[in-house]
Parts: sequence; C-alpha cells; structure tokens
Amino acid sequence: MERRKKRRRLLELVKDVLIVLLALSAVYLTMRTQIGGLAGWNGSWLNRLFNGKTVSLLPTVSEETEENMQLRPVRMSVQLGSGGRYGVQYDQTAVDALFDATASLLGDALGSAQRPVQVTEGAWREALSDAWGIYFDFRGTVPLTVLSASLSGAVNQALPEADVRRLLLAEEEGAVRLYYSNESTGLYYACDTAEALRGHVQTAAAVYSPNGTVFAYETSYSELAPYVMVAATQVSPKVYHAANPVAQMSESDREEMMEALGFHPQSNNSYRSGDRLIVNEWPDRLSILDDGHVRYETSVSNEPKYPVGTPGEPVDAAAVAQATWPLAEQTIGQSCGAARLYLIGVVQMSEDEWMADYGYCLNGAGVELGADGYAARFIIQNGQITEFELFFRSYTDTGEQSIVLPEAQAAAAMSAQRVQGSELLLAYEDNGAAELLKAEWIAIQTP
Repeated sequence: MERRKKRRRLLELVKDVLIVLLALSAVYLTMRTQIGGLAGWNGSWLNRLFNGKTVSLLPTVSEETEENMQLRPVRMSVQLGSGGRYGVQYDQTAVDALFDATASLLGDALGSAQRPVQVTEGAWREALSDAWGIYFDFRGTVPLTVLSASLSGAVNQALPEADVRRLLLAEEEGAVRLYYSNESTGLYYACDTAEALRGHVQTAAAVYSPNGTVFAYETSYSELAPYVMVAATQVSPKVYHAANPVAQMSESDREEMMEALGFHPQSNNSYRSGDRLIVNEWPDRLSILDDGHVRYETSVSNEPKYPVGTPGEPVDAAAVAQATWPLAEQTIGQSCGAARLYLIGVVQMSEDEWMADYGYCLNGAGVELGADGYAARFIIQNGQITEFELFFRSYTDTGEQSIVLPEAQAAAAMSAQRVQGSELLLAYEDNGAAELLKAEWIAIQTP
C-alpha cells in the first residue's frame, strides 16, 4: 500500500512538471510570435532586454558575435541644424550620458546601413555644420565592422573593412545618413539607413541647447587639424594618483591574473628570477615583472593558446580586435581604477602579421604611457597571438584639478606657432614612476 502511494505521488509530480513545461512552451511561442515581427526574432532581443542593454526596433543582420567590445566615444557633439552646436569632451560622465541617449540610433544606423558611397570632404563638413546631426569621436581607430557588431549586435555585411574614428548621423531631407571618415585613406563616405530612423535624429538632438562648441575648420585656427573640437567653456581636468597594481598584488591576485591569461597558477614550471616571476608552459612563456610589465611570447603552434579568427580563413582587423579586447579588458582593464581602455588601432604589418594597441584614457584624455604611449600591444602571426605586452597601471582621482589654459586660448597659441595640421589634445604623461599626474595640452601631428 505504501509503495502504491509513493508511486502515485511520483506520477503526480511528473504531471506537474509536464504542466509547467507546457506552460513555459506556450509563453515562449507567444513571445516568439508577438516579438519576432518587431525585432527580427533570433533570441537576442529577449537576451538584451534582460541584460539591461539597449533594445533596437530594427531587425538584426547576419553573424551574431559571441562577445562584443564595449566601445565608447571620448567626445561627442549634437548639431542643431543651423542653430548651433552642443559639444562635450574631457568629461566622460557627460559624454557617456549623451552616448547612452543616442547609442541605439547609431547602432540601428550601423545595422541597417547600405553600401557606402564616397563623398567629398565638403559634403561631410556641410552635414557636420548645417544638418541636424549627432557626431561621435572614438579617439582611436576602430574597424567599422567591429563597431557595427559592438553597437548593433551583428556584423553588417554591407559595411567594408575600414578603420574609423569619427562618425556622424545626419538627418537631411527627412532621411538619416551615416557619414564616416576612413582614417587609413583620408576619404569620406556616406550610407543610406533604414526609413524607420527618419525623424529620430532631429528628435534626439532637439533636447539639447547650443554651448558654443566649434570645430577648428569653422574658426580662424587654420593651423590646427580641422576636426579639433574647441569648447567655449573652461576645462578643469582632474589630477590622478598613479600606482603599479602588480606591486600591490597578493599571491591570490597574481594567481587570478595568471588564470585570466590561461596559465596554471600552481605550475611546477614557474620560478622567480630577479625582478620577475616566469611561467614556462612550453611553448608558452609568461613573465610578470615587479614594475607592472607583463610579457607573453610563444612560437607558432598547431594548438595555439590564443587563436585569432576562423581556422583556415584569412585574419582581418575585426578578428584581431575581437580576440585581443577580452585579454586586455580582463587583465589591465580590471585593475586600472579610474581609467578606461580604448582601442588605439589595428595595423596589418604583413600578409600574415597584425598588431593591435590599446591605451588608457582618463576622463576623455589619453594617457601617454612610457616611450610608446600604449598600455597593451598584441602581435598576431598566422592566426594566433604570438606575443603581447601589458603595462599594469592603476589611477585614482585625487579630488584636485590641473590648471590649464582655456581650450580656445590653447588653440590660438598652438595656431600661432604654425604647427600645421596638429591636433590639440589634453593628455597625461605617465613615465611609470610618477605618482601624481596632471593634464597638459599637447600637439599631435595628424596625417
């Protein structure tokens, strides 16, 4: 009798489970039917919704990416037709707020962009100065396909493999066009976008008021690079305390870093040699120096630790960025404090060799680290990362402010020095030893 009761309870439990599964299935099918038509159902709409990410009303396009880079601009502006411009830079909180309000528009434009057509620089400037528009400057050069994947959730096959830094969404005659400049060639392009975007750029821009921001080509600062953005307001950059986080790491912290890089913390092949910890896992070698410099090197292998791209297919800039970004972000990106990583650029050195550099950015101002300026460098050969350098630094806001010239005065002074084509930028110089970093205006020669 007791066995029969237990069996009955078990049958009842199975029935309950089946009822729950049927209910969940019905909910799934209902959502698929109702939401699929709205967002091009592939599961990503619901996933982005529950992850708190921006939900696009445009259908996604081919090739979902496994892990997107978190790319954000360091300066932005909003053009209010012919009624002036609102611009923000050297204030990452303000830039992030503007980007959060407009990122979905850029993502939808990238996702729906048609094949680009070349335009003149005059057409680019006319759109930048006269149309209702939103301008994005990422400081470094980013593969356009990577930017598309990061912001739209997929790679738009209509977009070319181009290096971009500056993009513009411009609403002209009721249509939204995506403009960009190819940093490698210096040429300008425009793409038509989805009809669903009509009216949205002007609506998003209309909530802002002009604050006197101009571009150098609109002023008398003729010696400056034309797209230096000059603000009318006083810049008050912060003072930061810089430190070497490797020197402050506990044993468990070092082990976590080694694990993040794919090495075994308890390896019998690790040993101390002078100022560094060396881990040999043939053919891979990792060196962790006390000064915060971490170096990896290996030989080309059939079973690489860090593969890049799809086996058997040529490596491109997008594959390089997508393979190196997680390594940089999960290591130096996790310990840099108030700084933020940005992609300086991806360069093809030869047919089978690539290089990717990342830098630190403090409140929109770049950190010139050491002699070469980068925080991380990756070398890719024959479809795998064969060496990299990481420079661990941690930055803390001291609550103090650097004293610098107002941007307009700095621009006038630089223009007077006739440094033709130079870009005026705020930057922090970190030689690896200084503890307090103060911002200063620098001139960088642009191509």
